[in-house]
Amino acid sequence: MRKIINLGIAVVLGTLLASACSSKTAHPSDAKTANYTKFEKRLTLKQVHDLIVKAGEENGWRMTAFKENAVIAEKPNGENAIATTVYFNENSFYVSPGNDELEDAIEDAIKNTQNE
Repeated sequence: MRKIINLGIAVVLGTLLASACSSKTAHPSDAKTANYTKFEKRLTLKQVHDLIVKAGEENGWRMTAFKENAVIAEKPNGENAIATTVYFNENSFYVSPGNDELEDAIEDAIKNTQNE
């Protein structure tokens, strides 16, 4: 009886191990870009940068180039100011910390460009 139980456990563990090893592995960038807003069409880095800056400025944000793939956005809010960073690549962008107003403005600008 003990041999049958041990054999059963070995078969179950072997099956679990085989199915876990054969499943699709996640791409390393999946976790990093999970919250990025994706574009329908691929754009150049300069096009994305220009769209983000234009969308922000048209909605009252002061946009400052930070890195090749990032822009700092600031907006006065009474006595305080809201500051956030927009990270982007050729097919997506991400606002950190999130700001729905800025995200919506950027999404609209990109959708308008891709529908043309």
